Amino acid sequence: MTDVVGYLDRWTAQPGGRVAVHLSSAMPGAATVTLIRLGRGEHRDEPDGIVFEAVDSVPAQAVTLRHQPVDAGSYAQVEGLADLPLADASLAVLVQPWLVSGTEKVVVALQGADVQRSLRVAIDGDGRVALRVGEAQATSPHPVFARRWSLWLLHWCASSVHLDIVDVRTGRRNTLALPLPTAPPAWRTLTLAGMALQDGTVGAHFDGRLERPVLWPSTVSCEAALHAVLRQSGLPDGALACWDFAPHEQQSLLPDHGPHALHGRLEQGPKRAVRGARWSGSVFDWRQAPGQYAAAHFHRDDLTDAQWQPDVWIALPPDLRSGAYAVRIQRDDADDDGSLTGGLCRLPLFVRPATAPSPGDAVVAVVFPTFTYLAYANDRCAWFGHNPEVLADQAITLEPTDVLLSHHPQWGLSLYDTHRDGAGVSTTSRWRPIPGFQPDQRAWQAGEGSGRWNYPGDLLLVEWLEREGIAWHAFTDDDLHAHGSAVLAPYRTVLTGNHPEYATTALLDAYRGFVAGGGRMIYLGGNGFYWKVACHPQHDGVLELRRAEDGNRSWAEEPGEYYHAFDGGYGGLWRRNGVAPQSWLGVGYSGQGFRRSVGYERTAESDLPQVAFVFDGVPARSFGTQGVIGGGCAGVEVDRQDAALGSDPLGIRLASSVPFDATYFVANEELLVSRPTISGPFSPGLRADVVLQASAGGGAVFCTGSIAWVGGLAAVGGDPHVQRITRNVLTRFLDPAPLEVERGEAD
Repeated sequence: MTDVVGYLDRWTAQPGGRVAVHLSSAMPGAATVTLIRLGRGEHRDEPDGIVFEAVDSVPAQAVTLRHQPVDAGSYAQVEGLADLPLADASLAVLVQPWLVSGTEKVVVALQGADVQRSLRVAIDGDGRVALRVGEAQATSPHPVFARRWSLWLLHWCASSVHLDIVDVRTGRRNTLALPLPTAPPAWRTLTLAGMALQDGTVGAHFDGRLERPVLWPSTVSCEAALHAVLRQSGLPDGALACWDFAPHEQQSLLPDHGPHALHGRLEQGPKRAVRGARWSGSVFDWRQAPGQYAAAHFHRDDLTDAQWQPDVWIALPPDLRSGAYAVRIQRDDADDDGSLTGGLCRLPLFVRPATAPSPGDAVVAVVFPTFTYLAYANDRCAWFGHNPEVLADQAITLEPTDVLLSHHPQWGLSLYDTHRDGAGVSTTSRWRPIPGFQPDQRAWQAGEGSGRWNYPGDLLLVEWLEREGIAWHAFTDDDLHAHGSAVLAPYRTVLTGNHPEYATTALLDAYRGFVAGGGRMIYLGGNGFYWKVACHPQHDGVLELRRAEDGNRSWAEEPGEYYHAFDGGYGGLWRRNGVAPQSWLGVGYSGQGFRRSVGYERTAESDLPQVAFVFDGVPARSFGTQGVIGGGCAGVEVDRQDAALGSDPLGIRLASSVPFDATYFVANEELLVSRPTISGPFSPGLRADVVLQASAGGGAVFCTGSIAWVGGLAAVGGDPHVQRITRNVLTRFLDPAPLEVERGEAD
């Protein structure tokens, strides 16, 4: 496996710009950094790897590899306590542990100049509460219970430290006390959900929720503290500080409502907009009652930013052609074959066009679904997923990157994983090493064959465009989210990738605006525009997901937590948000199977004269019967036409997949009750539809209904009929002549 990992400071760049390359290696040594263009050329890193060519206008650079650590784990920290009157003081906080076993988990740490003399309250490896001052400690006789709220009230003075723990529901109370031989030092820093270590990092992370820390310059009774944290809003009487974890427009800010404005910071992205101890069950939108969502959920494996230093900068030439690129890093002592075992790493980069095409230019825009790439980043489902072998209907072969990830939990998780405490992972970031984000990465979800889906699958499209000599410009989800449909306005036609599953409101609006304005769209995938996500308002490259209500899910969102913290929007499926993909694309998700793909059969509607161009040169009634993703072009995750969900009744269903086998299952949102007939042979609605429908102003949408379609575009093992159909549609869509593709009322 590769010992070189890294990340770029951006996934999308402009010609003439600079890209920072952040690298790390477990073994120091020299390496060479080059820029390569993917999808064309004669070079291959492996016999079955993707083709590439060197970008000669970007000089190779030498770099000395070094190890850069990753300090994962979220926490809150407040500085500036030294000037407060804290010789005799009390600190209250509401605590809900989610993980009580394992290593020590510090809930509260007060530290001064000497971190060894810190005052800390923790849950030890046996699940018991431990009160520690320096080397002295007191431990509760019984373990705490997971997922129960309690008040932890800490009081210290010159001679002793006391901790009262009060169960919020029952009022049960336990007390720990420690005598102090000398007065505690002046506290400088308060850390919540971890403690500062001597090397400057924070460790001993707490997994669970904290709410409403309040600091008083005196002794406070349990009754008064309970009233202050559970019944009062704002600053409690006599308090020096009161920190608020409720969602805030500044995501990393921990506001203090006290007179000293001791605002803290939240590091590595703890989850906000979660139910606190004061949640009544009558409010489900945190914006309506922020005080009921004034908690934050911390995890030892949260990671927003690895915070590595850049090792080298790549200067992009002003005339660099738009396309799919990668920064290629190879150790100078690598194996001659350039294999992954030889210390090779490629970091994907998409380059936008320097200028928009002129009117009349036959240039197609290709939008790479970077939000979906990010959702799957560091997916560990092959190790820890729910029976992936059953889903795949075969034994799973671990890739070298799967093994590498298993040795590096600190590199963070994907939106398909769960945290150590069982909570679903709701945020993902590109500011970290993602070793599986490689051009030739094989995915177990892609079934038999090449294993290429998501990013490597989209590179099959890139290779095909290059072989066909089709002019194209590269864009990403990030571009459309930031700049809207204006990005696509200069183009007559836009192509999607094979799996644009995740979409923000702005991204969806950009596509819909383009189509509604007369644009022509070719949706080359399946399971598209399925989940609604939100982008971090301050930190580019961080995404949030709430798996609300329904859908095929690897975990389910907690009740009452369906609204995003990042933008306040309701999460979950776009279908459950009232914007089913069928309502604007013509098709939407119907089910999945992860081993074998099948072919298509043309419908009678495909013989209509207005769609004759689609099958020009394709005499067969069957097509898509071979491909490098599952052995066919209809498969993996598939979409169907459905008028009940908004498909245009005048849209033309050109073809449908032949029936799937029993390894395919209907999507969860299709089911009202469990039934035995949810697999392929018994579910006529579980199919991939090829659909062509008109849009306003002379536009149209062509949908393939299948992730595996791009497998038919492969140069070796692809399907010539699928390649011809794709070319026919693209050629016609680039033609400015009006399209008349409706069935007609009488048909």
